[in-house]
Amino acid sequence: MKTLLLKWLGLLLITLPVSLYTAFVAQCFWNWFAVPTLHVSSVSFLEMLGLLWLVQLLTSRPSGSDDSHWGLLASLIELCVPAEKQKELADLSSPFSVFIEECSAVFGQVAGNTVMLVLGFVLHLVIS
Repeated sequence: MKTLLLKWLGLLLITLPVSLYTAFVAQCFWNWFAVPTLHVSSVSFLEMLGLLWLVQLLTSRPSGSDDSHWGLLASLIELCVPAEKQKELADLSSPFSVFIEECSAVFGQVAGNTVMLVLGFVLHLVIS
């Protein structure tokens, strides 16, 4: 139970700042481009954060729906791998490799947001 709580706390400490940064980037884009083009009012940071969370809530799929398919695929692959290669296969699915994969996904999200923010800012400067 304690490890599950620590896992959720760690997930929250990682995803919350990324979500806040994404809301900041989306707010900038809205205020730079949507307000003058669509003649709508600007949004605050907290309003954009709430909108992003609403969209995420309405569009997210339950994570368990694909887990059974991936588990079956992993079992089939394990059956196909020769006995002398089983250790290497186990190393690929270690908790450390899952951690590295999650960190690279978070880094990709932050890097993508930053690139879009810089490109959007340059475009905003060109337009105005």
